[in-house]
Parts: sequence; structure tokens; C-alpha cells
Amino acid sequence: MKCRWFRRLLLILPGIAVAPVLLWCLIVLLAPTNWARKQVVAALERSSGRAVDLDRLTVCFSGGLDLTNLRIGAPGSQDDPWLEAGNLHLDVGVFQILCGRFDATALDIDGLRLRIRRRADGTFELADLVRARGALNATDTQTCSGPTNLQIHVSHAEIHLIDEPTQGDVVLKGVDGEGTWEEGRTITGTMTGMVNQGEFRFSGSLNRIPGRPSFEGQIFADRVVLDDGMAFLRYLVPVLAGSNFRVGGDMTMEMYLRGDGETREMLRQTLVGDGRIMIDPIQLDGSELFAEVEKSVPMPVKNRGGSLRTEFTVKEGRITTNRLSLNVAKAPLVVTGWTDFDGRLDYRMSLEGLAERVPDRARRLLADLDLDVEALSGLRLSGTVDDLNVSVLGRGADAVSPVDGFLAPPDKQRLKMLGREIRDKILR
Repeated sequence: MKCRWFRRLLLILPGIAVAPVLLWCLIVLLAPTNWARKQVVAALERSSGRAVDLDRLTVCFSGGLDLTNLRIGAPGSQDDPWLEAGNLHLDVGVFQILCGRFDATALDIDGLRLRIRRRADGTFELADLVRARGALNATDTQTCSGPTNLQIHVSHAEIHLIDEPTQGDVVLKGVDGEGTWEEGRTITGTMTGMVNQGEFRFSGSLNRIPGRPSFEGQIFADRVVLDDGMAFLRYLVPVLAGSNFRVGGDMTMEMYLRGDGETREMLRQTLVGDGRIMIDPIQLDGSELFAEVEKSVPMPVKNRGGSLRTEFTVKEGRITTNRLSLNVAKAPLVVTGWTDFDGRLDYRMSLEGLAERVPDRARRLLADLDLDVEALSGLRLSGTVDDLNVSVLGRGADAVSPVDGFLAPPDKQRLKMLGREIRDKILR
């Protein structure tokens, strides 16, 4: 009797161990996948507030769900999806779907295509996803919607960044990244990839505090080729300002930003950061700045190629440049000033070391006229990033020179010739 009881126990124990595996296999083989697909689509629509479409859902033997050709569009529309995923794996189980839950702990996406757009009015296409739902109470963790603890891995992704106010249009390709989404509130992650033939690295975090989301991020880009889609650089590099962005070159950039708030006004007050940019070589044949400068000061520089280095800080609604060095001639151009978030700018540009390069004959005449050589090299850049104005010594390009009133015509001609000599000596 004892042996029979013992043999039955030996049979029962393996049966208990194998039963969940057999049950899962039956679910995988017999579960109505069309029903499961509809449940997943409904859960995603509830959590995102957007229209969701899905070609196929597969229940995996190893656990989890495989989604094929997932598309998420604007509310009530699937014609223009902002997210497309070729292959997506979720570790959520059928039991969770049966219980009406959809709280996955891991998400793997291969072949992601994501669009992030800021409209002309300054609002973001995905603003309501960034903003946590609920009352404006930063201490209430229950007001944030999202997964409890989700590990995310992305490979072979393409991210399209569109910024209509600054005319920015950049595509990040071959993006690989990983991150976490904790308690429906904090999203952190890193990513690497290519942009315009150059490499980039990004790390950042987003805290979806109800009413006052905050973010922090750092980006490094190396040997990025400039094109028309990078017109946003006009806010960071004033010599690129103008209504048409036609400047070429290879850029290396490092920038850090942090801020909080869900409105333009709040971001203007809280956004701070700093950065460095080097463009080497830089080709300025299409620069509107030089076109404006030549209206006042002809520049016989045949080759507009050179290099540029600048450091800037972001604070109090302004991007301030303490020193931008642009080498396009024998003497570097030095630029200092600021651009605000509305695109208004005010800079001073001068030729560094001008006094040392002035010929002795010209220096003596200028001394007799009591004119400051260093001041003669100063230009003011004002207006906006779309409408650049250049003035000499605080005067407009069409203003009359103050020396016209006390110089005779021969002296004026002599001064003009010496001016050309100064210009040719410095710039040719």
C-alpha cells in the first residue's frame, strides 16, 4: 500500500509541474488570436488616446506577444501615423489580457519609425502623452498613467524630428537605444545612431509630473553634414542667420539642456543649459550675413571657406554667445551677443587684431583724423534670425560718414584709397 501511494505521488508531482506548460501550449494553439489582437488594440488606444492599427498578433510559446506592423496615429485617424513598428515583442501574458490588464515589464521594438513634431504655434503633436493626467499635484503618484516598470529596447529605428517654428527637419537613422519607464512617471534612456552622415549620442530623462513635466538631456554629435533641415542652428550660431539657410560644412556639437513646464512661457523661464559647436570646414558662399556686410564693407575674399568655433549658454529666455570665432581671412571675426527664443538677435562682430595689421601710412592718416582703428572694425548684427540687419559703428549702411563734413574732395579720395589698402591688406 505504501508503495502504491508513493508511486501515485511521484506521478502527481510531475503532473503539477507540467500542467502550466501544457495549459500555456493549449492557449497558444487554441486561443483566438483575432480576439487577442482586438484586446491589445483596445488597451493601447485607452492608454495612448490615439487610433491604433495592428496587422497581426502572435502568442509566443516562450511567453509574451509578438505584434507585427503596429501603427499609432492621431486621435480618430490612422492615415498619418506618428509611430510605426515593424516587429514588437511584449512580455505581457494572455492571463493578463483575460483579466483586463496590460502591464508589460519588457518591450523590444525592431524597425521603429517615430515622428516628433512641434507645430508652428509651438505646441507638440505628442504633448498629451508627455503631460501626465490628473490633478496638478506633483506628490500624487496615482495621477500618472503608464506602465509600472517597463524595460524598453529599440533597434534599427528611424526618428523624424520636425520643428516648424525654426524650420528644422532632421532624420535620425540606425538608432539603437534602451530605457526604462517607471511608475508611469519617469522615463530615462540613451540612444545612438547616425544623422546626416555623422554619429550622435543622446541621454536624457523625462519626469511626467502632473501640470509641470520636467526634462533633462545631453547630446553629442560628430562630423554631421549641414543641410537645409538644420536651419534651427541660426538660433545658436548667429553668422548662419538669414531667411535662407544655404551654408555647408561639417559640424561637431555638444549640448546640455534642462527645464520644466508644459507651456512656452514656463519653458522660457526655466530652460537652462550650455553647449559648444565647431564647424570645420564651413562654407559661407550662401551666407546672408556676408551679403549684408558687403553692402557696407566690400570683402574681396574669393574663398568663403573657413572654420568656426563657439560656446553658448541658455538662460532667461536667451541664447548668449560670449565668443564666436570665425576664421575666413587672415584675421578672425569675433562675435558676441544673444538671440532670444522669439528669434530676435543683437550681436557685435569685429576683426580681431585689426590695429596690428593696418599699414603705417594708413595708421598715421587715421591718427591725424583722430579715428579709432579698433572701432572702425566693429559691426552690429540686429533684427531676427529671418531678417538680419548689419550696421557699421552703430550706423545704417546708407548713413553719411561723419568725416564728409570736414574733408576736401582730394582728401576724401585719398582716404578712400587708403581704406581699400587697409581692406586688401587684411582680407586678401
